Formats: sequence, C-alpha cells, structure tokens
Amino acid sequence: MLRAVAMAVTAALVVLLVYTVYLGTISSDLILPTNGVIGKTTPDDAAGGGAGQQALRARTDLQRWRAVSGPSANQPDPKADIMGNPGTEARPPDPATITGPDGRSLVRGWLSRQQGQSGILQEPRRVQGRTSLPGPVKGVFVQPQGRLWRSTHNGPIVFGGAFYLIGVAALLAAFLSVRGRVPIKDGFSGQTVTRFSAFERANHWMSAVSFVLLGLTGLVLLYGKPLIRPWLGADRFGNLAEGSMWLHMALIAPFTLGLMTMLATWTWQNLPTRLDFEWLRQGGGFIRDDQPNPPAERFNAGQKLIFWAVILGGLTLVASGLAMMFPFQWGGYGSMQLAQSIHAIVALLMIGVIFGHIYIGTVGMVGAFDAMWSGQVDRNWAKEHHSRWYNRLTAPGDGAGSRPEERRRSA
Repeated sequence: MLRAVAMAVTAALVVLLVYTVYLGTISSDLILPTNGVIGKTTPDDAAGGGAGQQALRARTDLQRWRAVSGPSANQPDPKADIMGNPGTEARPPDPATITGPDGRSLVRGWLSRQQGQSGILQEPRRVQGRTSLPGPVKGVFVQPQGRLWRSTHNGPIVFGGAFYLIGVAALLAAFLSVRGRVPIKDGFSGQTVTRFSAFERANHWMSAVSFVLLGLTGLVLLYGKPLIRPWLGADRFGNLAEGSMWLHMALIAPFTLGLMTMLATWTWQNLPTRLDFEWLRQGGGFIRDDQPNPPAERFNAGQKLIFWAVILGGLTLVASGLAMMFPFQWGGYGSMQLAQSIHAIVALLMIGVIFGHIYIGTVGMVGAFDAMWSGQVDRNWAKEHHSRWYNRLTAPGDGAGSRPEERRRSA
C-alpha cells in the first residue's frame, strides 16, 4: 500500500516537474506596467488584464468629453484637438474598450526601439551624487547592476529552486516506491537503549520547528506573488507577506540558538573518519536487505553530511539574513543583492537536504523516528545501524553497560 501511494506521488511530482520546466522556458525577463490600483474589478489586475486598462481609458475619455462640453451649456465649446470620438455635448463617451496592445507587447516594443537606437544612446551606468535625504546610499539615482540581479532572481533562482525542490521530492518518492521502508532485519527485540537525551531532543525540535517555519515563510516571500496572490487577492496577500516577513525575522533567534547548541554538543561526534568512507561505499545498507549494514558510530556518514550541511548552511543563512535585516550597514546595493541571492540559494538547497532528513527519519526507515521522539531506540535497530556505538554502549565494565541503558519496550 505504501509503495503504491509513493508511486502515485512520484507520478504527480514528475508532471509538476515537467510543468515547471515548461514555465521556465516560456518565462521572460520583462518588467510590465501594472494597473492593480486602478482596476478593482478583480483581486489583482495586472497590465495584461483588461479591467485596469479599461478604467484608465474610460477616465481619459471622460476628461476629453469635459473639454468638448465646456464649463456649462451656455458657454461656447473650447477649442481643443480631440482625437477619436470622445462623445457629444449632451452625451458622455461610450464605455471604453481595449483595442491597444497589452503590457507585454508594449514593453517588447519599447525594448526593440531601444535596441535600434543603441548607437546613439549612452551605455547604462551607475549615477550617484549627493542628497539631503537621510539614510545610506540615498544618493544612488541609477543602478544598472540591479537588472542582472533581477534577471538572476526571477530566472535561475526561482525556476531552478522549484525544479530542485520538486525533483528531490520526486526522487525520494520514487526510491520509496521501489525500495520500500528500510526494515529492522531481526525485528523488534522489545528492549530499547537511550540514543538522545531530553536536552538533545528539545534542542533538535526547537531547531526543526524554527527551520520549518522559516522555510514556509521564505517560500511565501519567494513564490507567493505568482502562486498565492492571484487567488488570494492583493490586500490579503499583502497581509500574509508582511506577517511572513516579521515571523521570518523573529525566528532567527531560536534557529541561531539551536545551531550554536548543536555545534557545541555534536561537533566532535560528527568529525569524519575512515569508517565513513566505507559506509558511503556500501550505501549505508539502504539498498539491499540481504547483506549486513556497514559499521557506524553514534552518527553515520549520512548523518554527518546532514549535520555539516545544516551547520554551514544555517550559519550562512544567519549571516546573509542579518545583512538584509539591517540593510546597507556592511555594503551598498551590490552587497545587498549578493546577500539576497546567497540567502535564497542556500535556503533552497537546505530545504532539499531536510527533505531527505525527514524522509529517513519518518517513512524511510523503521524505528528511526523513536530516536528523536522518545529518545529510545530498539536494541536491534541500534545494533544494525550503529554497531560501533551500540557495542561500546553495552560493553561491560565501561560504566555504560546494558543494564542502566536498556529498557523494556512497552507492549
């Protein structure tokens, strides 16, 4: 049953992945004019729609009709060069209809004319001077490098990040549909050993909840405008985005505390050893059930890779996040654009890594979730997946024997 569900999820994710590639190929780096404030007939009327342009055209025609009708019926008509048919003195113009090009066509037309006149136009350059406005970099009037940042953000980061996240989820679902759950080969023994203390588990869940909320609020800020705003509406999405932004910044405190605690508690246990290369060579025992699992200490090579990805990636996110929370304190526009790009790329990569971590700790492996939930793992699970650690833990005469560490599993 689980494999069938995983197969269906894989198929759905593959379709979504293909659609993401399609959207990436047809997207263009065009900044369109928006009439979202003018047209109120839809939740968010962009320039490509009709309501905003129609309202603007009707308002313009009404102003032209006022020029024809004059200040009053007893006054002569003013002389004005009126284009089209704005209406008569007795009747206002008919409701406007859209006959001109949409916003995308207009922008493309502007760009084509600009390219044809490139020989007489100046190259885009940075324009900066002095200003009486308070605050840093207020004197920058033109900053062409922002166009490169915008195209990178709206193209490779947005579509590449979506492709990566959906692709990782699809690979995990496909692996589950083929492999199934990694079992405990000898079955549950009915006895458990302590794997993580209450302090370690509390810090883990504080860090985990913080990261999940950071990821969700960050995805709202990155993908909310094209995915959520059209059906939620501009006003409600604005409230959602603002709340996400403030929650995102507030969560930096528990997330950083969790990182520092993990760094102080687990670093020495996550240093690479020769045992890790053998574990990686054998695929951690995840591929087949007919061969013994490779030996491992308290943390195997896969867990060590996740640990260092979380520590190094998390510290990068904290540093780049602080740079954006206090803008222009450590650099100008270039530094801010670099910090934003690094923050988005590293965050997306970390979300994919955590996908794998959550998979192994829940549906991917039998008995793994207990380690961080109750702190107790089955004796056979510990013996199969962390044999070196288990043997040392239960060795007699070392002060950490099996009697004080083992507990009878409740029925």
